[in-house]
Amino acid sequence: MNTGVGKGRIAVIDDDAVFIEMMRDLVDGEGYELVTVPHWLEGVELLRDTHPDLIILDLMLGRGLSGLSVLEVLRADPALSAVPVILCSAAAPVLSKCGSSSIGTDAPVETVAKPFDVDNLLEVVARLLTNRSQQQARPGLCDVVT
Repeated sequence: MNTGVGKGRIAVIDDDAVFIEMMRDLVDGEGYELVTVPHWLEGVELLRDTHPDLIILDLMLGRGLSGLSVLEVLRADPALSAVPVILCSAAAPVLSKCGSSSIGTDAPVETVAKPFDVDNLLEVVARLLTNRSQQQARPGLCDVVT
């Protein structure tokens, strides 16, 4: 987890400016730093440069793009593959098909339906960031000193 950014850095990939501003108000109020990516094609490099601790990804992006396609790109990128993702969508049937999983990596993927309960979203965010921080703090086999 990025130690210089309060509780952590959260990237939001969504084409809805109102949702992005709502997320900005929400996460800023909780001590997180927000990075916004309204057009993910131009934003992959931004994500690599900003090293988010968590990505909130809308499943229904504009221009016919699917959030699941974006997730595949993120998981294939070595710099972003370990970052936990929260999939958000107002399309509840789509979310129920996704479920919570790791989709090809050890990084968790959670689903949250829009409109969401703010407390529930913040709980998921805190849990994923805590788990990521704990995993990064664990020593590997090569780090153990005997």
